[in-house]
Amino acid sequence: MRVSKSWLYPALFTIGILYFCYIILFSCQTKSRWDYFPDVNDYKTQSEAGLLSSDFYAPKPKPGVWFFPRPFTVPLFLKMVGSDPAKLVVLQKYVYCICIISLLIAILRYIAHPVVKIIAQCGLLFFFTWWNIVGWADIPISESLSLSLMFLWFSSILFYYKKQSKLNLLFLIVITFLLSFTRDTWPYIILLFFTLNMAVSKWLLPHGFKKSIGLFVFSIALFFLQNYTSNVGERYRLPVFNSLAARVSKNDEYLAWFKKQGMPQGDVLKKDFKNADVDENDILVTYKRYEDGTYKELFEWIIKDGKSKYQQFLLTHPFYLFLQDIPSKEIEQNVFIYNISDYYQGSEGFFLNAEHVFPIFNKWVYLIIVLIAVFLFIKTKEILYVFPVIVFFLFIANALLSYDADGLEIKRHLFITRIVMEFISVLILLLLINYSTKSIKILKKNDS
Repeated sequence: MRVSKSWLYPALFTIGILYFCYIILFSCQTKSRWDYFPDVNDYKTQSEAGLLSSDFYAPKPKPGVWFFPRPFTVPLFLKMVGSDPAKLVVLQKYVYCICIISLLIAILRYIAHPVVKIIAQCGLLFFFTWWNIVGWADIPISESLSLSLMFLWFSSILFYYKKQSKLNLLFLIVITFLLSFTRDTWPYIILLFFTLNMAVSKWLLPHGFKKSIGLFVFSIALFFLQNYTSNVGERYRLPVFNSLAARVSKNDEYLAWFKKQGMPQGDVLKKDFKNADVDENDILVTYKRYEDGTYKELFEWIIKDGKSKYQQFLLTHPFYLFLQDIPSKEIEQNVFIYNISDYYQGSEGFFLNAEHVFPIFNKWVYLIIVLIAVFLFIKTKEILYVFPVIVFFLFIANALLSYDADGLEIKRHLFITRIVMEFISVLILLLLINYSTKSIKILKKNDS
């Protein structure tokens, strides 16, 4: 009987993993919808440069050609499949499976009770079949790999917190590096995390504090490296223009400030975009303005001074920085958006099951659940309970950063927030169950 019990959990774990991989890799019958994404051509063009060429890691814009340089991680994965976007769709699904399995193993290492392990495995694997996550794998753009590497980053952090070995440290550094170069907003979040990590380590991992300082220095270097490649490729050019068109153009005071700083074509910008629904019905107008020459002077100013002036504007206009110029209802809808239409096809088959369940919680429940994690930490002083709290604050910061960094396709930039909030909520509730079983066991032992 003991032998059968010892084999029960590994057998269930293996079956669960295999079934999850089958669902992700083989049961999805939707046709990829990547043909009309201009991003794909950018990634494909960049992936065709040599691995030893600066055009791969920090390409420059190509005058007269529709090409906007990107961070290099997605082109790297595209290069692995011969720069074929259709094959990248397949690869993304394999990468997703690997990243989720790694995260699951990392979490289960913190759970002792076998029944709770099984509940955690089933609950998390079911969550990761949510089409709001999986659907992006059908498009060879940055979202899918960014999500997958984010979950792998979470797993590398949990492995490192469990044991600060050289191997776990190297794993964390490599995944952090790859994640940083999926999207230009990640270096800010990574730097914030390793800043908070120093404070946590000083208290909870004193023997690993020097490594935490090293990771903090690494995140600073990564931040400046990413900023350098962004400047070389002028990757800030479109986001700054989008913000000027989507938000600044609608406020005469903001426009006057930028005009005073030397921004040209302010009146043209106001005429074009003040009454436009830039992020919805009039989004194609914005795309057209990238290349039709209307804003030639403005783009030249953005490249020369616009980035630094926009950063100065953010620091001197807290009302704008903290989104007070946007209705709170609109912010909430965008921050907690899920299943964005027009990007990927709707779910079908097995994926409908998770669609009927998630999202489970709302913003107030998220807050209550995070407070539960704080309570568990106070009771146990275990670093595991700090992790979801840190992630909670990271993605509040990410929502603010995404709004201020680029005024276009806000929903596409913010859909990740709902995913992360649901994930940490499910995780905290599982940890609460695990804590309860340990407490009951201790009480029974004391009674006996």
